Amino acid sequence: LCKQHKLYHTPYLNDVLYLHFQGFGRIENLDEYTGLKCLWLESNGIRKIENLGNQSQLRCLYLQQNLIKEIENLEVVPELNNLNLSNNSIEKIENLGCLAKMETLQIAHNRLKRADNIKGLLDCHSLSVLDLSYNQLDDPEIVS
Repeated sequence: LCKQHKLYHTPYLNDVLYLHFQGFGRIENLDEYTGLKCLWLESNGIRKIENLGNQSQLRCLYLQQNLIKEIENLEVVPELNNLNLSNNSIEKIENLGCLAKMETLQIAHNRLKRADNIKGLLDCHSLSVLDLSYNQLDDPEIVS
C-alpha cells in the first residue's frame, strides 16, 4: 500500500497512511507508524477503535463508514484535532474529554436519539465544528 500511494517504505517516516476501502475488520499492525499525523481508515469493517497507542502525534483520524458502536480508546492520541465517525452505529457521544485539542467532530448518520446521548459534547471545550446531521435527534431536551 505504501508503494501504491507513493509513501515511504520505512513506516516511521510516513506522516499519512491511506488504509480506506481495504476490508479491514480491526485497527492493528500500526506499531511502526509512529510519525503518523493523518490516518484514513474509512469504509472498512472496523468495529472498535483500538491499537493507536503508537500514534501519539495523530491529528486527523477518519473512521467514517465502519461498524463502530462506541467511542473509546482515544486517550492515546492527545493531539487529535479532527475526528470523523460519520456513518457508524454510535448511540452515545462519550470518552472525548481526553481530546483537549479536538476542533472538528463529524458524527453524522449514527444512532444518536436523546439529549443524554450527546451530553459527552460538554467535555469538548475546543470544538468549533460539529456535524450531528442525519441522526435521530428528536428529544426536546436537546434545545433547552
